[in-house]
Amino acid sequence: MSMVDSVLLVVDAFDGPMPQTRFVTKKAFAHGLKPIVVINKVDRPGARPDWVVDQVFDLFVNLDATDEQLDFPIVYASALNGIAGLDHEDMADDMTPLYQAIVDRVPAPDVDLDGPLQMQISSWTTTTTLVLSASAASSAVK
Repeated sequence: MSMVDSVLLVVDAFDGPMPQTRFVTKKAFAHGLKPIVVINKVDRPGARPDWVVDQVFDLFVNLDATDEQLDFPIVYASALNGIAGLDHEDMADDMTPLYQAIVDRVPAPDVDLDGPLQMQISSWTTTTTLVLSASAASSAVK
């Protein structure tokens, strides 16, 4: 979580918050993060996005969210169809509302623009197979 600037909490428009949602949201709140809530699959038969929003709010209250965390933005989406909107009955033709919510709500990282490049690596792996394949391919060209 130390590398995270914000979170998108993606919740199914039919099922609502799942048990694992509670765990990860509690971690996010402990780090002072303010989630952007994405209600996905709003096009699914039986979807109940308004009920899901109420369930998310109740979850946040039960997790002792701050007032700022309780004032969460909501984006409705159908990831399968590549559409999103700020109202589940008035969707855009693309995912722009989701991207705009991220741009508007996620704070810029605290960086020294005049300092040297800094990069935090979270995973490092090597593979000798790739190197051997590249060597074999280049020697075949010779």
